[in-house]
Amino acid sequence: MTGAGMKNGHFSGRIVSLDGLRGLAAMLVAVYHLPVIFGFTITHAYLAVDFFFILSGWVMAHSYEKRICLGMPFRDFLYNRFARLYPLYAVALLAALAVTLMKSRIGTGSANIACFVPNALMLPCLQDDGPTFPLNGPSWSIFVEVTINLIWFFAIRMGMHTLRWKLAVHLCSALLLWGFAVWMNRYLAGYESDDVHEGLLRGLLGFAGGLLLFHCRMHALILAYFAALALGVFAVFYAVGDTADVIPLGLFVMGVLPMTVWLAARQRPAILEGRAAAFLGDCSYAIYLLHVPLAMMLQKPLRLMFPGTGISAYMMKAAIFTAILLFVSSMSYRLLEVPARRWLLQRLKRDLRPVTGSIQ
Repeated sequence: MTGAGMKNGHFSGRIVSLDGLRGLAAMLVAVYHLPVIFGFTITHAYLAVDFFFILSGWVMAHSYEKRICLGMPFRDFLYNRFARLYPLYAVALLAALAVTLMKSRIGTGSANIACFVPNALMLPCLQDDGPTFPLNGPSWSIFVEVTINLIWFFAIRMGMHTLRWKLAVHLCSALLLWGFAVWMNRYLAGYESDDVHEGLLRGLLGFAGGLLLFHCRMHALILAYFAALALGVFAVFYAVGDTADVIPLGLFVMGVLPMTVWLAARQRPAILEGRAAAFLGDCSYAIYLLHVPLAMMLQKPLRLMFPGTGISAYMMKAAIFTAILLFVSSMSYRLLEVPARRWLLQRLKRDLRPVTGSIQ
C-alpha cells in the first residue's frame, strides 16, 4: 500500500507522522524536566533525546544525502543548518540569560554566566563540575546534532554512504555505547562536563540508526536487524548481571525507538497524520528549547496562583503552562523560525549570485 507521502514507492515531502512524534517527544522532555509544574515525572523520558537523534538521521538522509552526493558545497550545507537551528537557539539562550540575570538582581537566584560565550557558539562549557549548557540545559543535544551533522557531511564526501558503511558505523557505535554502559553499569548521559563523549556516542548511535532506517525504508527486514541488536543488549546485560535496570532501556533504545520511526513513516497511521500532529511537529523545536526559560519565568507566578501540592493545584499549573508553552512555540515557528530561515537562505543565494556587468 502506498501512503500519501510516497511516489513510485519512494518517500517524498513531509512525513507528518514523524513530525507529530517529535512534538510528543519534546513534550515528554518538558514533563521530565519540570516536575515542580507538572507534579510528576516520567522516569526515563530523557530517552526522547535518543528518539530525536534517530529522527535527525532519517530527516537528514531524506533532505541532504542525495544533494551532498551530487556536490552540494559545504558552505551551503552549513548555512542551511545554521538557518534552521541557530535563530531559535540564540533567542532561547538570551531569554534564559535575561531571566537568570533578573533573578540574580532581585536576590532569588545566582547568576553563573561564564558559559554564555561558548554556549552562544553552540559549544559546551567544560567546567570542573556541572552541566555543559547551564543556562539552557537541553541545548547539549543541539551541540551533539551539529557535530554529528558536520562529520556526516564529510563522511558522505569520502564515499561512506553505502549500506555497507551505514551498517558498519551503526554496529561500531552500538558496540561502543553499550560497551561503555556495561562497564559503567548504567545508560549514558551527555550533559555534564565529564561526560560529553557519552552524549556524542548517543548522538552517533541514534543518527546512524536513522540513516540506516531511511536507506532501508522499503525493506521490513531492517526491523529484524534492530530486534536482533536489542536482544543482544538484553543477553549481554543478563549475563553480566543488570543491577541498574539497564535492560529495559536497551530494549527501548535499540528496538522500540527505531521500529517506531520505521513503522510510523511506512504506515502513516491516521492519528499521526492530522492537523494536531502537524501542529506539534511545527512546535517541536521551540517546545524543546523554550520550556526551560519559560519555566524559569513562570514557575514562581504559578506557585503563587496555585499554592500547595494537591492534584488540583498541579493540574492547573500543568494546564496553564502547557497552553502558554504551545502558544509561544507556535508563535516562535511562525514569527521567528520560518521567517529567519527564509531570510538567511535568501542572503545566501544573494551572496552566491555571480556578479555580471561593471562594478558601480
